[in-house]
Amino acid sequence: MSTIYEINMSNAQADVNTGRVKQNSKIVEVFSALSAGKRPEVDDKTLDKSVATIKELSSKAIDGDNAARSEINSIIRFSIEPKLLEVVRLFDFMGTYRRIGYNEAPMMKTYGYESIDSRFQASSSDVPFAAVNWREYPIGTQTISAGFAVDYRELQNGNFDGNEGMNQVQIDMQNKMTYYVMTVLYNALKNAKGVKHFAEDNGITKTAVDNMLKSMRRYGKVNIAGDYSVVSQFNDFAGFKQFSADEIRYANNIVAEEIRQTGLVSMYNGAFVTELPNAINWTQLNKDGTDYDLYMPQGLLFFLPRGSVSPLQVFLRGGLTTMTGDDIVTRQHLTRFDMEFGAGVAEGMEDQIGLISDTNFDAPTF
Repeated sequence: MSTIYEINMSNAQADVNTGRVKQNSKIVEVFSALSAGKRPEVDDKTLDKSVATIKELSSKAIDGDNAARSEINSIIRFSIEPKLLEVVRLFDFMGTYRRIGYNEAPMMKTYGYESIDSRFQASSSDVPFAAVNWREYPIGTQTISAGFAVDYRELQNGNFDGNEGMNQVQIDMQNKMTYYVMTVLYNALKNAKGVKHFAEDNGITKTAVDNMLKSMRRYGKVNIAGDYSVVSQFNDFAGFKQFSADEIRYANNIVAEEIRQTGLVSMYNGAFVTELPNAINWTQLNKDGTDYDLYMPQGLLFFLPRGSVSPLQVFLRGGLTTMTGDDIVTRQHLTRFDMEFGAGVAEGMEDQIGLISDTNFDAPTF
């Protein structure tokens, strides 16, 4: 597995679920709000009690109480998990998302059709009867991990600002998970056998988009989605072109006004055009070292038919788990977060998603 998806700690111990902290516990609501710099929407009595409990647990955690550490990590986990799962559900936009238990295996489902053959013939003749068949097959899972140093002393003193790493864990995990899914999708569409709708070009051109739309429209109305770097290229052939600072040609005043206001075209030839968010990776520079890198691949433009069964299937196995360890060099208390998931494109259904890859940008790789 690539090191981009894992983080290792020495002396790590899995956290024990004490059962005292639940997803809907008030202490989780208080901790989540205070860590975000917000006023918790609870009464003063509940607020004071929750803060006092967190201080007490932090004091015990400093003294090496593993049960107290587990409870703090449970509070942090319940604060992160809903936001992480909310983003994971965005996979429903491009495919199907399922959450399964730890005792279940992710099973891909693919569909096929048999005996669809209506005929002109005598009323007493035999006819073939159509059927939809499907099969399931298992796929492997990946474990995506992140971690940060929990400052128990800051929590003991009632300072929640020192744990902003909690938000970075959420952002880092969700974006790396999305990158993995994008890579699976890219490889499946590019390497598909038989009918496929995949193209590579030096830029997003009108000819390539029109040809792809012509093919994908047969599957239903189409959504077009991609990073700003590719969807913004629609501006050049959707009624707006700027040749110089003071020379602009407008082929369509409505489109031009839309671009002025939003910077993008929202519809092209009956297809909605959607920008997929692409967060900045503050911990890594681009290959030229001139700017921060982005989490998502920039050069992929997807064509997604609406109303059809998507071949992209994403599975989340269990939920977010935590473990704690100590760095013997810095004496920091480290917390690790793990989430197991799988993704695949149903075999034989790859033709139901279209993709244009702009070769000016790096293709995604594992």
